Amino acid sequence: MLYSIIHNISLLAIKLFFNQITLQNKEMVPTNGPVIFVANHPNFFMDPLIVGSLSPRKLHFFAKSTLFNTPIKNWILSRLPLVPVYRKLDDEKNMNKNQNSFKQGYEILENNGAILIFPEGVSMGKRILEKIKTGAARIGLEAESKNDFNLNICIIPIGLSYSDMVRFRSNIMIRYGRPIKLKAFEEDYKNKSIETVKKVTGVIESSLNSLTNYIETDEIEDIVEGLELIYKMELMTELGMELDDKNDDFITTKIMTDAVQWYKDNEPSLVIKFRQRLNNYIGLLKQLDIRDEFLDPARQEKNKWGKTRTILFLIIGSPLFLWGVITSYLPYRLPRLIIAKKNLGGPAPENAEEASWKLMYGLILFVIFYTIEIIIFWHLTNDIVLVSVFILSLIPSGNFALYYNKNIRIYKQHVKFLSIFYRQRAIIFTIIQKRMELIQFIEELKNHYLETIEQD
Repeated sequence: MLYSIIHNISLLAIKLFFNQITLQNKEMVPTNGPVIFVANHPNFFMDPLIVGSLSPRKLHFFAKSTLFNTPIKNWILSRLPLVPVYRKLDDEKNMNKNQNSFKQGYEILENNGAILIFPEGVSMGKRILEKIKTGAARIGLEAESKNDFNLNICIIPIGLSYSDMVRFRSNIMIRYGRPIKLKAFEEDYKNKSIETVKKVTGVIESSLNSLTNYIETDEIEDIVEGLELIYKMELMTELGMELDDKNDDFITTKIMTDAVQWYKDNEPSLVIKFRQRLNNYIGLLKQLDIRDEFLDPARQEKNKWGKTRTILFLIIGSPLFLWGVITSYLPYRLPRLIIAKKNLGGPAPENAEEASWKLMYGLILFVIFYTIEIIIFWHLTNDIVLVSVFILSLIPSGNFALYYNKNIRIYKQHVKFLSIFYRQRAIIFTIIQKRMELIQFIEELKNHYLETIEQD
């Protein structure tokens, strides 16, 4: 009962928090039989909510033992399908309790259940896949071994990719990978159990890397982000991809990430040279507070009608925008203020935590504020039809206000750019020249990379 309630609330919450949720390869998941889901873990609270809410199977979650550290938490969480895991970094003395946790895992799988494990063990809020722990492979293989490899357990990797880990109404992609069938490792495990656990863990890591647009180290994160800003749209157009297709967007980022990683491993001097040029260009953009897209002739040509449409949209949509601000601004704004005040004088929260706290505070505050507004509106009108229309308008108008505000910001930046352009043309032409040189350098690097890959 409690699981069902939390599941439905979580599903509603993530649909409200995210602008677009893209779910791929869900057909990979078997409808019955024992399954271990393994997912990357960029966001410590969001990730289990997202996977659990959208999973076609009821899940048992392996969660760090520190979540159970107070009597109230322990009372609530013990009534949910959670299995505590005792990590060395939390309390090395209690790691022997993992034997009982593993035993619970075996029993779940023997009863054709499904388990969710985050094999990185930590959530760092970065576009990097941390070192994969062996727990998922151990539980699966040991459960199979205890049952003469007759359970037919499969491990399903899940890649979570956020467009922005902290921004409200951002996008997320969830990609299910091909099942890793543990029956195929029966002979290897019987002969060399430890080596086989490591081998399966390696397969899990490789699968997760292919399902996310993550990089191997944070040393090149700035370069990948710079390419996404400057060159991604151009590359997608060149490859014949749809700019609004989230899968094409993912593939393009993956291509760029792999190429940058290759240069880091094989020609690091070019990475250093590119970073210098990139930082110089982005520094000029920040100095004048202008967007890269305003300097791209192709995008400006494409947006000619878009500018007229934006002006019409801002005029026509202003009443609905004001309505959304009146009804939703405070519950939208307060979570940010609470997080800022909570961390006043201390370190800023990690990306892995910030979005989670925003979701938690936001869900509570929206429920409170909307309830109060509905009660007030009822007392003012005493009309069930008007109150029903009012209720139905709350969420759409709030979302519209965010979209409208985004367009206002872009339009204001464009007006500012035009003002700078007419007053300081020489500076703008200098920046455009640097952009053209940067694009040419990227093209040279791309051609060199493709030629080398083809030869290999």
